[in-house]
Amino acid sequence: MGVPFDMNLSKLFRALGDDTRLLILYQLKKQNDQSLFELCARLIEAHSVTLTRQAISRHLNTLEQAGLISTAWRGRTKVHSLTAASFKDTINPWIQPFFNRGAK
Repeated sequence: MGVPFDMNLSKLFRALGDDTRLLILYQLKKQNDQSLFELCARLIEAHSVTLTRQAISRHLNTLEQAGLISTAWRGRTKVHSLTAASFKDTINPWIQPFFNRGAK
């Protein structure tokens, strides 16, 4: 097969395989640069997610390790942002051959 194996693909699919992490990504898609406090509030308000801040923080860490989000410090506040380019760069080599099958 012409696509080299990428260990990041496993991290990516593991990160995407959790409903809470998908909700976090959805919230960051709606508004980037959110703090842990803001994300927790929006998850409770919009989706009735009642996890602790520590649990949400672990989910954020998994998303960051998979390259789906990035973090930056603004003063004493850590903000989280969506990084969709990583998703595209990791997934496209694997799914593109399926789209090109009929076009020879």
